[in-house]
Amino acid sequence: MLRLLKDFILFVEKDEELQKFILRQDQMAAVDKVVARSLDPKRSRGLLWHTQGSGKTYAMIKAAELLFKAPEAEKPTILLMIDRNELEDQMLKNLAAVGMNNVAPAGSIAELNRLLKQGGQDYRGIVVTTIHKFRDMQANLNLRRNIYVMVDEAHRTTGGDLGNFLMAGLPNATFIGFTGTPVDKTAYGKGTFKTFGCEDDQGYLHKYSIAESIEDGTTLPLFYNLAPNEMIVPTEIMEKEFLALAETEGIADIEELNKILERAVNLKNFLKGKERVQRVADYVADHFRQNVEPLGYKAFLVAVDREACALYKEALDSILPPEYSEIVFTGNNNDPPRLKKWHIDEKKERQIRKNFIKMGEWPKILIVTEKLLTGFDAPILYVMYLDKPMRDHTLLQAIARVNRPYENEAAERGRTLRAPEKGYVCDLCRGRRSAEGYLHGGRPIYAPPKRL
Repeated sequence: MLRLLKDFILFVEKDEELQKFILRQDQMAAVDKVVARSLDPKRSRGLLWHTQGSGKTYAMIKAAELLFKAPEAEKPTILLMIDRNELEDQMLKNLAAVGMNNVAPAGSIAELNRLLKQGGQDYRGIVVTTIHKFRDMQANLNLRRNIYVMVDEAHRTTGGDLGNFLMAGLPNATFIGFTGTPVDKTAYGKGTFKTFGCEDDQGYLHKYSIAESIEDGTTLPLFYNLAPNEMIVPTEIMEKEFLALAETEGIADIEELNKILERAVNLKNFLKGKERVQRVADYVADHFRQNVEPLGYKAFLVAVDREACALYKEALDSILPPEYSEIVFTGNNNDPPRLKKWHIDEKKERQIRKNFIKMGEWPKILIVTEKLLTGFDAPILYVMYLDKPMRDHTLLQAIARVNRPYENEAAERGRTLRAPEKGYVCDLCRGRRSAEGYLHGGRPIYAPPKRL
């Protein structure tokens, strides 16, 4: 209990507010394993395999904090490697919130080299960076052993040349990978198990599976329905231009997926056919109004590309009020007028994200194709209308957006609820449910279970 109070409570910024988080048993066990492996003089690799939505980032932050404070580490350098630039600011704020003062952002390739170079600054502390800043790094940049590299989304971060530059530049460092979807082998790298799990018989240092997560209530089970037959891509087109391609196997990066789909001309033409787009929009609007909106939840519509996003927005606006939906994609200066119409700046995108995760705020449907399909935590997201071919890791990463438990706002505000209705039960104790939220021990705690 004293260790829990001392080491496993952290404050992080979430939704622009400082919130307290208490690590669960699986996270605490993972943190201890990571610290122990990092201090093991005989081993230098480890893989933390925790299912999507189970809080790997918080475990990474706590592991970095405890490792930095460990006397045996002898003033180490700890690299926290994230997979997207927009997460860098969030990670720096979270490290500040746990009281870490020796933290340096690597703003550029040159800055990262300056921080790490032995004989140069040889920085001792925590460095937040992305894999892209290791491009063309010289071999043997730093030969110290007390350098610890913790890699978020390890299934795709260290594949290819960038991973080679990283490991050649820091040859004696310890590398710990964090992932929810490890890759066995791909055309783009050795695979997560071979890179990080090679020193453990099972291929991983610690595992927290989907089944364990659902049993604990950390995440929710996923359910799916197929669209009506007239909307489904013909089998011969899907097989020829996507499923039968060897390069789609094990792909873990949505950018690589998009490159493959760019060549799938017939597939994209079918998905973006005028009549089909309208039928899909009618289906989505009808399903959303009947099954999702009455519960107060929200939805994603995932389109095959940016043009499809615009087509679906136009189609939905002919059925629902325009404020129901918003497009979030990355704009390009060379975009045609049809796409430029939906360009938004960073400030508006942040506001859209913030409003989406709140009950009762617009928008209720986000139309996306690449952005927000990884790393976006929105417990209010109830259903994903998936109209983009995916498989393996990209698919699991995307649909994991809808597996987060959503705490009932009525419970948080302590509102008086009506008497329980017959036929509804609590996920935790099988108790009865009120008209507005589940009851557990006389208190409402969860909204109805989600469905995909």
